[in-house]
Amino acid sequence: MAIGVSTACFYPNLTEKSVEYLAKSGVKEIEIFFNSQSETNVRFLSKIKKIADSNNMRIIAVHSYFCSYEPYLIFSDYERRFDDCLPFVDSLFDAGAILGADYAIIHGGRATGKISDEMYFERFLTLYNRGIEVGVKLAQENVNQFRSSSPAFISDMKKYLGEKANFVLDVKQCVRSGVDFYEMADAMGDSLKHIHLSDHNDRFDCMLPLQGDFDFKPFLNYSETIKNATKMVEVYNSAYKNFDEVIDSARQLEGLIY
Repeated sequence: MAIGVSTACFYPNLTEKSVEYLAKSGVKEIEIFFNSQSETNVRFLSKIKKIADSNNMRIIAVHSYFCSYEPYLIFSDYERRFDDCLPFVDSLFDAGAILGADYAIIHGGRATGKISDEMYFERFLTLYNRGIEVGVKLAQENVNQFRSSSPAFISDMKKYLGEKANFVLDVKQCVRSGVDFYEMADAMGDSLKHIHLSDHNDRFDCMLPLQGDFDFKPFLNYSETIKNATKMVEVYNSAYKNFDEVIDSARQLEGLIY
């Protein structure tokens, strides 16, 4: 199985330029992190789709550009604001559908949010059902200081949503939350569909894979769910000096999967 790369690694490089670079580098699976509303319009997406198709690249997932506002727009206790934001979420699903993505990723609501867990799950379910209408599944990522940073919350979410639960495990977010990777993977269970890979040590919580202390080989081969999940290198641009280091990291990781 290939190790992909998220365009988020190259921010603030323009999204289309990041896709072009990944195509030229021979990366076959990618994730698109949108950075503005205009990047979800048909004309822009057609450009991205053309690059991907001509280079046999598969776009696994798209990521919400408004993730910082999700607690306020989607998971607040003001219901009208949720209703009003639905067109923005629909634009994310529509973009994913045009690009052939399996998943649309969100961060969700903060741990300090006022709505109940049940209301959170119902809001997620409403969005999930809208995404399914165009063939894109909504996926919850574990994020530090968000409700999803808790394995217990993730476990409850999985039980509530059943087969409609889809999760993204982000390694660096586990590090920042002080959560064991294996505990989070177990909480997600067979609903774990996608993984963001990074490394860390006692000084830095986000490094390129295989440059820190994380033992990737047992993790990547821990369970059939992890083996079958799609995987992306996703780091911040402070984790490397040049783009080629990101590609080299992904290729080295592929050698650890058996």
